[in-house]
Amino acid sequence: MSRRCRHCGADLPPDSINCPSCYQEAPRVESSAPRPKDPRVALALALLPALLGLWGLGHVYMGFKERGLYYLGIGIALTVALFALAYGWFLVITIVCLVFVAIVWLGLFALQAFEVWILTQGGQLPHHPYRRSY
Repeated sequence: MSRRCRHCGADLPPDSINCPSCYQEAPRVESSAPRPKDPRVALALALLPALLGLWGLGHVYMGFKERGLYYLGIGIALTVALFALAYGWFLVITIVCLVFVAIVWLGLFALQAFEVWILTQGGQLPHHPYRRSY
């Protein structure tokens, strides 16, 4: 698609800064290519807020919004369960449940951080085996 000068209507070469006819400033063409994501920001979002149960923010930043929102929901639910169990009434049941939920919490924390690390290295995440691709 060719550009036209907004002052005189002449055709503009693709890389011109000024119109060759009237010497006025040519309109700038913005690049439509997406800006690359900073891997340090993605790793920081995968680790720092995740310590509070806010998982998946690194995924959302890297463009994997659906997976990131899944992690966010699971992380918040497990963190709430950890705090609820920590202040429970039945000591033995609470300790067993607390240990189990803590193991799941730590495993999923490590998984989401590892996936963001893979994304920042230019890798691809595996597709869900039961999801249809459109």
